[in-house]
Amino acid sequence: MSNDKPTLNELRKLIISTLVQLANENFYSVPEFCKELGIEPTNQSDNLSSEIVFLQDFILEKSEDFIINLAQKILKKYPSVELSKMLSKYQDNKLQFSLENRLKLIDELLLNIGLGKNIYGKLDLITFLKRIYELDDMPLPCKQERRFQTATEQIEQHMVNFPDWEYSYLFDYLGLKNEPDDIFFKFLEQVTHPVVQEQKMQIFFVELINNHLFKDGFRLESKEQLSGLPIYQVVKISSGVSGNIKQLIFASNGEKPQLVLEDAINNHIRIVKHEDKCLVYDQIIPTTGLLWKDLVSWWAKKVNHETINKETEDSLYERLSLSLSPISPPEKLLFETYYATFGDMYGDNLPALIPQVYLHYDPYTLKELPNKRIARQRMDFLILFSTQERVVIEVDGKQHYADGEIAHPQKYSEMVAEDRKLKLAGYEIYRFGGYELRGELGKNLVIDFFNKIFEKYNIQKN
Repeated sequence: MSNDKPTLNELRKLIISTLVQLANENFYSVPEFCKELGIEPTNQSDNLSSEIVFLQDFILEKSEDFIINLAQKILKKYPSVELSKMLSKYQDNKLQFSLENRLKLIDELLLNIGLGKNIYGKLDLITFLKRIYELDDMPLPCKQERRFQTATEQIEQHMVNFPDWEYSYLFDYLGLKNEPDDIFFKFLEQVTHPVVQEQKMQIFFVELINNHLFKDGFRLESKEQLSGLPIYQVVKISSGVSGNIKQLIFASNGEKPQLVLEDAINNHIRIVKHEDKCLVYDQIIPTTGLLWKDLVSWWAKKVNHETINKETEDSLYERLSLSLSPISPPEKLLFETYYATFGDMYGDNLPALIPQVYLHYDPYTLKELPNKRIARQRMDFLILFSTQERVVIEVDGKQHYADGEIAHPQKYSEMVAEDRKLKLAGYEIYRFGGYELRGELGKNLVIDFFNKIFEKYNIQKN
């Protein structure tokens, strides 16, 4: 079969030939076999050729949804490699979570099952599967073993009593890769459910699964809690920034870096002046975002630390601190409170709070180009919760809305206009007034804010 997407009629014809072949192999007449699958054609004939003609007429007039549903029923009852491949190719652009990423996710689950990280956690396999499938009522895919009355009995025999099935075969038996999105997502939600997994393994599977879901714009998100542990649900990421992050230029602690677009096709930027005054993170950023540990690992290589230790972290922290505005103590309070409060609490799961990140770049100074200057050239802080979910945090001093002590409506208008552009591009923006971030009240405000945003993005404590 070619790699081209099959037509609906090709799928119909393969279903017809598969049904006839399976009916013959299982000693059924075509109408009897169809009835067992839940199809009840009214024509009854002892003549096989007339039965096939009737079946063709019956199936060729059915809708696309009926045909896909019928193919799934057949595959659950009688696995067929050819039909499975054709259905996968036909459905690929109809699945919101693509077949390619499904297969990669299933492969990684199988790899970890082989390493002892089982998907059913604290439960037994049958109890786990019954949280997803009606095993006692579903048709038996392996009908040749007529001694079994239910899928429960068959799975228990081959996966528990005499484990001669691989998990890859079990997934094929259940038709997992071709399931509609809602059933596939239900499977993932049960793999990560607190009734199923202990906290450590729940976190492990959530991270593993999200690495694949993010690629199609989904994620597991905590919707409620059970005994202090989150219950996850697959949700569509409703907003976010499209495109990949090529480079992060940040933490400038001196003269403004001069940038040139070296490769317009790949959007590669090179610093030609004042490179020593800023940092450039040019590593691949995982789909799950940039963590503090990732930044520390990159920094260790940059400063030639053979091992990563507290000294490595402290030196990076000090370098980032140097980029904070000397005329903005509130920025420093936010930065210091974040790492002092959440560093140990979240450990390896702590998202990096990146200061002074260049977003737009105007290569001219204000004096050289006073009327065409880009209003916002860099963000105060950026957090990458994923490659799509980017949160900007701004700390507003008087310079954002005034010249000296005099209110400046134009400055304020430019600032909110840039906010609108960022939001429309998919960024989230949160603003603090500098007046808010003072003393203990300011620290408590920062702690409360990050507690809530970590809850929103399902960041788990260490």
